[in-house]
Amino acid sequence: MYKLIGILFITLISHEVSFADNISCTPNQVQVIDADTIKVCDKKIRLNGISAAERGHSSYVYCKELVRAIIKKSTSVNCKLTGEKTYDRFVGICHINIGDSSKNLQEIIVGNHCARDCEQYSNGRYKIYETIESKKLPLPNYCKKKN
Repeated sequence: MYKLIGILFITLISHEVSFADNISCTPNQVQVIDADTIKVCDKKIRLNGISAAERGHSSYVYCKELVRAIIKKSTSVNCKLTGEKTYDRFVGICHINIGDSSKNLQEIIVGNHCARDCEQYSNGRYKIYETIESKKLPLPNYCKKKN
């Protein structure tokens, strides 16, 4: 009996992960939680490889609204999940489609002064998009590359 329950549990978990590898929604199905967390088709997604300022920071409200405006201009939001979770959020790399082009949402957020490269998780992928202003944002210790 316990073996059967264990098999069912593993099946359900692996089904959710394989089902959730790629998520695609229209902008009206996306909710912006903050500049590095969005809810796409009812799944909370922590944007992989970037770190935005937390609630209470002077840039928080502006950046949250900027991300909302960027998403609203798109025709769809597509996220590829990494398979990792942090707290209650899936971790993913998201792109927005505008016309015929697909743009990396994390690159746009960093390039608009609203987040920093989180090297521990990005391997420096977003460093080139950092601006003078984004470099002034706080960088959590967990983002610093471990040797």
